[in-house]
Amino acid sequence: MKKTTWAGIQMRLPFDALRTLHRKNLRDLWNNRARTLLVALSIAIGVLGVGMIVATWNVLNVDLYKRYAAIHPAHLEIEVLGAVQPSDVEKLRDLPGVTASQGRIVFTTRYRHTRGETSALTDPWQPLQLITIPEPETQSVNQIALVQGAWFAQTDELLVERASLSEMGAAVGEPLVVDAFGNGIVLNIAGTVHQQDDVVAAVRGSPVALVDENTMRRVRGTAAINIIYLTVQDLNQRPAIADAARKQLEARGFTVARITQRDPNVHPAQDVLNVLFVVMGVLGVLALLMSSFLVTNTISALVTQQIKQIGVMKALGADTRLVAVSYGEIVLAYGLVGTVLAVPFAERLGYRLAEFLATQINVDLFPYRPSPIAFIVMIGVGLAIPLIAASKPLLQGARLTVREAIADYGIGGGSGNNALARFVARIRNLPRVWALALRNAMRVPERLVLTLITLMLGGAILIAVLSTDSSFGLTVTNLIEGQYGMDAILTFEQPQRLHRVTPVLEGFPDVTRSEAWYFAQATMQLPQGNQVQVTMNALPSDTQFYSPRLQSGRWFQASDTDAIVVNRKWAEQEGVRLGDTVKLDLGERYPVTDWRVVGIVQDLVRQQTGVFIRYENLERIVKETDRTQTLLVRYPQHDLASQVKYTRALTDYFNARGVAVFSTQTMGNLKNQVTSMYRILVIFLLVMAGLMALVGGLGLMGMLSINVLERSKEIGVMRAIGADTPALLQIFWGESIVIALTSFALALALSVPLSIFMTRLVGRAFIKTPLDFAYAYNGIFYWLAVVVVIGTLASIIPALNAARLSVRECLNYE
Repeated sequence: MKKTTWAGIQMRLPFDALRTLHRKNLRDLWNNRARTLLVALSIAIGVLGVGMIVATWNVLNVDLYKRYAAIHPAHLEIEVLGAVQPSDVEKLRDLPGVTASQGRIVFTTRYRHTRGETSALTDPWQPLQLITIPEPETQSVNQIALVQGAWFAQTDELLVERASLSEMGAAVGEPLVVDAFGNGIVLNIAGTVHQQDDVVAAVRGSPVALVDENTMRRVRGTAAINIIYLTVQDLNQRPAIADAARKQLEARGFTVARITQRDPNVHPAQDVLNVLFVVMGVLGVLALLMSSFLVTNTISALVTQQIKQIGVMKALGADTRLVAVSYGEIVLAYGLVGTVLAVPFAERLGYRLAEFLATQINVDLFPYRPSPIAFIVMIGVGLAIPLIAASKPLLQGARLTVREAIADYGIGGGSGNNALARFVARIRNLPRVWALALRNAMRVPERLVLTLITLMLGGAILIAVLSTDSSFGLTVTNLIEGQYGMDAILTFEQPQRLHRVTPVLEGFPDVTRSEAWYFAQATMQLPQGNQVQVTMNALPSDTQFYSPRLQSGRWFQASDTDAIVVNRKWAEQEGVRLGDTVKLDLGERYPVTDWRVVGIVQDLVRQQTGVFIRYENLERIVKETDRTQTLLVRYPQHDLASQVKYTRALTDYFNARGVAVFSTQTMGNLKNQVTSMYRILVIFLLVMAGLMALVGGLGLMGMLSINVLERSKEIGVMRAIGADTPALLQIFWGESIVIALTSFALALALSVPLSIFMTRLVGRAFIKTPLDFAYAYNGIFYWLAVVVVIGTLASIIPALNAARLSVRECLNYE
């Protein structure tokens, strides 16, 4: 009788053969539900990591710019001096190419809290930016939205920007005292607004509130417009339109202090968004790699378990292609289940993470909706990556001969016979249980390596994130405390004679050193011909409170009479370069003078007003000696609490002696202000590092679970010769801890170059220069604790499964 082969069946009844394969695969998936769930979860976690990052990126990239576009951001911003009225702003709409114009009154004053009466003051003065928009209901450019309340139902009301409200520690309905020419007037917080055309109050350094024109007149003395916004049809025509607007305003008798070109596609928080998106890309690639390692590990172990079934199929005539297709179908099933599990969670978690990040920069996302890009990426990762990752073990299994597949190598299935395992076997004087745990951990080197890589990446990323945070803190400390040696800055309401301030200051015992600076407003004509309004920072030649951090050029020399130094960020914005000659106009009473740019410094404090000049050179022009408006002081103690305490006492001391202090700034608060935006990135990185650790932990649990399945006969033999449940639990826990601690050592080695890479990446994105590197040694102990916990948790389920197996179940396992 002629023998019927699998190939023969396939040739005669192809559909029946495929149907048989499908039934076999479905039965295999169902009968091994625990393994199916484990493999699917492994794939799901990898898909979840990639999907979360892509969904977060997609939501932020779409919603932030749509929200920003919805306020009709300005293309040109004009700072103008003079009695500009709404009618003057409207006439600018007649310029060719202008599509809309909007005027604002912007004025910085100060506020403090009250208990309802101006006599019950509880806090020192703090800066407050007031904005008035004529006819706010009909805004056309840089629209500010009303969130709570009404557009000034009555006078003496404030509409506080919603992010500023929490920074102020205030609430709707609460009164505030606002300075008006030295007198405090009480204004009630009647509601909130949402402003998206500027960075949040924590970064800007002063809260924002809207007032009506009558209130602005009380505070400022005039309601003349000083900021004009324009939108244009063609962005390429901005220079020509700016020139035409300048000429029209000057022809009407106004002085144009500054015209700034704005790109409507650049968000106010673009600096942090740039580095956030770059880091998302890097972490997305790492998550994809970890997912690939996890899937490769799992599928490789699956094929190893199915060797005998492959042998049976081969014996019945199945060829290599058919075996590969059969197990490829199983891999696709695992990928499909894992993807189905991951997609809804990844979409939701990605949106929630994007929502949290958007909240930090004061942006509302659109309502939740699935991300098509994230969905496509997750489908690709969930289905294609498992097949790619499984291709090598699948082909290796499919190419096995019948003899190789059917052969039984006894307990352990031939595993453990490798150089690494033989080396471990030669280690003496270990307790028997720990020796077995160590040998088991090394029995399949390929699987061990992939598991170690997954855990190693999670640990290295966590330490790199903490190192980046430490490095940014060190950089801010070096740039602020290293450059500025004072503890606080006091600004007087009016310029003061030094011979009057000095005796008063000498009577305050808690000031160990002081220094007077002078600030002057000037119009600077740049080499390109355009003019900008600048604040000149006049420093004494022998200053003890400023140590410049030069990016290029040099600092002042005693012989300099026409030298200025500018801040890097300001210079980049205005197009000023080292060696340029600029003209300074300090007002009608003083001559216009030429100055050479001799140096460019990195200064986080004076990024927008970063023009430095020798105090002696400014005196030579204005011919006013012995005067200051700003006093820098140093205290015996330099922590934030001490700075705040001493500054309050010094302010009260000056005010009581007739020297009115307008505003104060402690260096500790200044540091917090500079670092506030960066915290968004750190929080995101920590979330991603946690996800990477989860992927690594699941990979370790998967490896141990597979080891339990592979060593069922071995467990049965140990049971038969008297091994109890605690001994089995200790073996698997020890195996997990060995792998976890090995990955810990590898993570430490990888964390150093990865930390250097991250600090350089973040530094160049934020401040255009690498951060001052500070390795997070505390991260070593954090990751050690995390990896021990991961190792313990990952071993619990596999160890309990092993402990539950009876001798009969183990020896009957196929």
